[in-house]
Amino acid sequence: MSGLGTPTEVARAEVTRAELEADAFFQDPYPIYARLRARGGAYELSHAMNVSSSGMRLFSRHAEALQVFRATESFSKEVRRIRLPGTGSPFDLHMLHRDGADHLRLRRLVAEHFSSRSLQALQPVIDETAAALLDELHGRDRFDLVADFADPLPVAVVARLVGLPLQALGSLRRWSLDLCDGFDSITCTPEILQRQRQALVEFLAFTRSAIVEARARGGDGDTLLDALVRLAQAPAAEGDTTWLDSDELLAMVGFLLFAGHETTVTLIGNALVTLLRHPEAWQALCAAPAGLPRAVEEVLRYESPEQRTSFRQVLQPLTIGDTALEPGQQVGVIIGSANRDEDAFADAHRFDITRDPNPHLAFGFGLHICLGRQMARIEAAGALAVLMQRLPRLTLAEAQPDWRRNSFFRSLASLRVHRGVG
Repeated sequence: MSGLGTPTEVARAEVTRAELEADAFFQDPYPIYARLRARGGAYELSHAMNVSSSGMRLFSRHAEALQVFRATESFSKEVRRIRLPGTGSPFDLHMLHRDGADHLRLRRLVAEHFSSRSLQALQPVIDETAAALLDELHGRDRFDLVADFADPLPVAVVARLVGLPLQALGSLRRWSLDLCDGFDSITCTPEILQRQRQALVEFLAFTRSAIVEARARGGDGDTLLDALVRLAQAPAAEGDTTWLDSDELLAMVGFLLFAGHETTVTLIGNALVTLLRHPEAWQALCAAPAGLPRAVEEVLRYESPEQRTSFRQVLQPLTIGDTALEPGQQVGVIIGSANRDEDAFADAHRFDITRDPNPHLAFGFGLHICLGRQMARIEAAGALAVLMQRLPRLTLAEAQPDWRRNSFFRSLASLRVHRGVG
């Protein structure tokens, strides 16, 4: 746990690239974030991505983050605008990378599947899958809660949501991790980008095959995949918004498979390591699980699964905080820093499962707020409830968490625990 001071106690020295690439940053980025907030303004992060800009301006304060999220008319999220020639793919066409009417059209096509009514139907899947995974650990004193629990649970849930057999998703985690590595502006290398491209080729080939099979069935099922296949057509009339073309269909199915599990895997793992590092909070929730929803919100703030937003391209001059931005520049928000901002949260460095209010930005804000946020919350709370009921004496088997070397997603490579006694 990091013992952060107030901004006046934090050194205002410039953050160097070497510090961002050091192992210490991936283990605990929060001292660096505190320095960025104290420094103020946008931090210019260079990168070697396949886009037209050599870097991105990142904002670290909560108030600046809200300014960025609210200035929807001044930014574009159309990733095709900045792709280098020959580097785009159909995956660029999902709703997160679209603006205006296209973004709203695609979002509305799937919104019903993330409604409270639809998510209620997933609760038994969450409970039964979590219980089955713990059954497989019977008799073992030590195990890895990432590989044995946090990874497979959301994959099983998204398989049910989209409408694919679980056994068909055997490579989904490998593809997802390779895709995630390629998103990281700090660690990205030509080799990592090549691995990401190969993963995307394989992932989209799998997704195309799933779509072909759904079409062969007539798309007459009640799954999300069937619903999207039925909508894959040209507009029926002027003003019709209930359609998507074949590339959008591929992009949306692929995006929902990826986004529908990746953040939740990370959230469950981050919740477990944080609660086990705060045993008093773990025991309090074991005794009173009704507090789990609020505890999940605090985990989202304290160890945000997505540490930075995807890019936004400036369309017209504007000022964020004290930073003037010009058209063509690329901008992002350091969510993990904004959620530790002392100006927005009392005792921001302290993990408090009773925190209220909790205006964290883990799912973004505004038009592009994460559509699957309620699904992630329900899965995390459900997974923790089953785990606390079955294994209330869990303890960490290693002093230091095994964080992945990725600054875009804050996620664990493993979490080894002891079952405990009693």
